Amino acid sequence: MPSDSDSPSGVVALADTVSDLLYGITGWSLVVLALMIAIAGVQVLVSLETATTAVIGATILFVLAFVTAAFGIFVNPRFRTRLERRHGLSTFGRVHSVDRRTIKPDEECHERCVSCQKRVEKGLVRRYREEFALAGIPVYTSSVGYNHYCLECASSEVLGEPRIDESRESTPSVDAEDGEKEQALGTE
Repeated sequence: MPSDSDSPSGVVALADTVSDLLYGITGWSLVVLALMIAIAGVQVLVSLETATTAVIGATILFVLAFVTAAFGIFVNPRFRTRLERRHGLSTFGRVHSVDRRTIKPDEECHERCVSCQKRVEKGLVRRYREEFALAGIPVYTSSVGYNHYCLECASSEVLGEPRIDESRESTPSVDAEDGEKEQALGTE
């Protein structure tokens, strides 16, 4: 009988999904509430014009709206992942980014290596995406793709060394090296 400690059970995965959903609902609700508070602040400012109490009341409402919106953004898991993927503050427009993570043998990856077409049991997966960013924060993701690499191909790419089967093919034999030296010297 397989142990339950190796992988999360279906109940735990369901609980995580429900938790993310509820955090998302809470986050969006707080953002909507912040917009309603900001609109109330504008109405107070417009209706009482420039009275000192109106300015103080509107300022308090705007600060409360900002704090509520900040809580809504940080509670929502989707907002958090976008903030974690942020770019430089001066980044506007289309942005190409690449993330990578290791694949462990216990993940049961069914993909093939893009370099050698072997089945990937352990190695590297790269996620590349094209996003539209405003002030460095990704607003919209237009495309996402994945490349999987086996351990040999990932190691050779990261270290800059040729793969084992490529290095055998590209290494000239001793006879070929001697022939090239003789041609360079003009002797044959």
